Amino acid sequence: MSAFSIQEAQDLALFAAQTLARLAPANERLQAAGETLAAELSWMELITQRVSEAHERVQSALREAAPLPEFANARKVKAETLSTAWADAIESVFDAIVQNVSANGPLIEALFPHQRFASLRRPGAAAHNFWLEFERRADSSYVRRLCGDPEYQFLPPLLEAAKASERAVREIASPRPLPEAQAEKLRSAVSEAAEALELSLRQTRALAEAAFARTPEAVSELGLDAKPKRRAARSEAPKVVAS
Repeated sequence: MSAFSIQEAQDLALFAAQTLARLAPANERLQAAGETLAAELSWMELITQRVSEAHERVQSALREAAPLPEFANARKVKAETLSTAWADAIESVFDAIVQNVSANGPLIEALFPHQRFASLRRPGAAAHNFWLEFERRADSSYVRRLCGDPEYQFLPPLLEAAKASERAVREIASPRPLPEAQAEKLRSAVSEAAEALELSLRQTRALAEAAFARTPEAVSELGLDAKPKRRAARSEAPKVVAS
């Protein structure tokens, strides 16, 4: 077995999830046969457990490896989702003040003098500047005094939620660079977990054939003869030697 890249491990995890979905009806078919196939059923239950556990190990290793450069696109997508949640959190502060106090009172003026919420949903300098201004105003003595007032008990949790949302966006948008040794350790953990999962999937095909030896066509019908495909290795460009 060769080392698995991050993308290959993700592909294998997806294939394993599909295999687990196929194993469920396979087990049901064997259960319907009753005690006559008790041994075969035990084989399938065993391999279902092994694939499930190996799949979870790969998923866990992939989650741990999230800071790697290979996950840059996934981080970008997540950052967009978090940015939307951050904008929603800011607007929730405004909506709560309107609902609980007033739409044009001094608290609205203190926190949202401009109410340019559209800029929050445009990543970049506009959103960053909006947050800096909001954060400065939320930390004013007036707002802090109101946060201690029982009549404004709704306000502190909303302000904290907005801060947490902004912090999450900032952290995922600017991840700390990983030392190469740590990066390689994460890649190795993913590869080792993927190798174990690949073995359990090969065992699944073998045991499925054994369990359904009386009705071999069932293996194909249930999709348990499928094999995961490895991504083709990229060949290096030929080197040109100067004459």
